[in-house]
Amino acid sequence: MKKSFNQMIAVVMIAVSSVAFTGCYGSFSLTSKLHNWNGQVSNAKFVNELVFLGLCILPAYELCCLGDVLIFNSIEFWGGQNPVAMKAGDVEEGQVMYAGHPYHVTKSLNKMVVASEETDAVAEFQYFPEEESWYLMDGQNKAKLMKNTKKMMKAVVAIN
Repeated sequence: MKKSFNQMIAVVMIAVSSVAFTGCYGSFSLTSKLHNWNGQVSNAKFVNELVFLGLCILPAYELCCLGDVLIFNSIEFWGGQNPVAMKAGDVEEGQVMYAGHPYHVTKSLNKMVVASEETDAVAEFQYFPEEESWYLMDGQNKAKLMKNTKKMMKAVVAIN
């Protein structure tokens, strides 16, 4: 009993400190996307309410909110843009260093291009929502890198 109480206190302290240390509560984009999706499930309020209750029991809303609080809102505060909030037409560019080598990164909706600033090497990564998978692209050829196997994430992270 005491152990679970201490764990609960630790989780609450982490959540409070993440908000307090960033000085911003953020846009809660992931939670908003889930809420918007939930509102479009059906034209019937009753069905939307049942889906809402189901997602609360699963705990989809709770996980989205925790992800926003601990990860995405902090990234938004410190980096200037929430990675979940990217819309069609948005482009974000930046430079990164990896193993002492500079790279130029260009991000847009469902796509990321990493180019070496020292050589002509370019890697293009693309997400295909219908397949729920990330691919390394080479022209029209593609190699699957990662597949999202959690069915709930399709509803939670609706990448349009």
